[in-house]
Amino acid sequence: MADRTRLVDRLRYERDARIDHALFYWTQVFMAYNSNHMEGSTLTPEQTRQIYDTGRLLADADEQIRLDDAIETRNHFTAFNYVIDHADDPVDAGYVCRLHALLKRGTSQDGDPGFNVGGYKTRDNAIVQRMGVAMVRTVPAGDVPGMMERVYAAYAGLSDDPVRIAMCHWMFERVHPFSDGNGRVGRLVMFKECLRLDTVPPLVRDENRNMYVRGLDEFPGQPGWLVDTLLAERDSYLSSFIETLAPGAVRCSYADEWSEEASSGVLAEAADFERDVESLAASGDGPDGDEDPFASYYGGARPTTRGGR
Repeated sequence: MADRTRLVDRLRYERDARIDHALFYWTQVFMAYNSNHMEGSTLTPEQTRQIYDTGRLLADADEQIRLDDAIETRNHFTAFNYVIDHADDPVDAGYVCRLHALLKRGTSQDGDPGFNVGGYKTRDNAIVQRMGVAMVRTVPAGDVPGMMERVYAAYAGLSDDPVRIAMCHWMFERVHPFSDGNGRVGRLVMFKECLRLDTVPPLVRDENRNMYVRGLDEFPGQPGWLVDTLLAERDSYLSSFIETLAPGAVRCSYADEWSEEASSGVLAEAADFERDVESLAASGDGPDGDEDPFASYYGGARPTTRGGR
């Protein structure tokens, strides 16, 4: 593979050729670790790598590991393989529900009708702030299909625009279509769509969770939190993964400049979407159990804003 190729083709090539410790390998391990750890997994990076390498997990004698943490780590590897095999497929209900089913297969939630693994949530839930001191109501279960069609339409019109990439991801998380696993599925979809567009994807790191979650909380009123955090993660993936692990092998675009003024139309779309979510949430019955909400809280240093905001 002397010529530069699409990033998704490079990832598939390395996987199928079983090239160890290269771009595909480390993307798999680091994305599974970070995305799961952000949602409460207790596994370490080394334990994540151990599961990927051997399919087994050796814990210390006095260490307690939740079975679901190990299963969801293994499942995330499978879901990521699905993403790169179907990177050019449209994002629709079948696609995101398939990812949810792959992520949750064999867990304690699988087979429980209340969690409806592989399908939209059947009970209302909420985004709960750290320590449960406040919560953000999400789209009621009965309104999820209609609102998700708007998410899919936004993804269908996506371009290599950092504000639109942030908006589409935020829309998905704002709807909160599943009983659990919304963050992980949403980040897989965002990564997949960047692969489709042949642009640099974000691999959101757990160490930047505070800024990322605040970005979801603040968008679209203060878009810099989310837009700049995702750009920082894209910078990191470009320099630490693509350019380091596959130097000269990948061709991709990367539009990394933005301003609120130039993005006023996109942000107005997001504001309209937020008003509709709030209206639906206010008319719903409220959360029922809120099994494993996407915990959010404020913290961390504000990222540097690009584009002269």
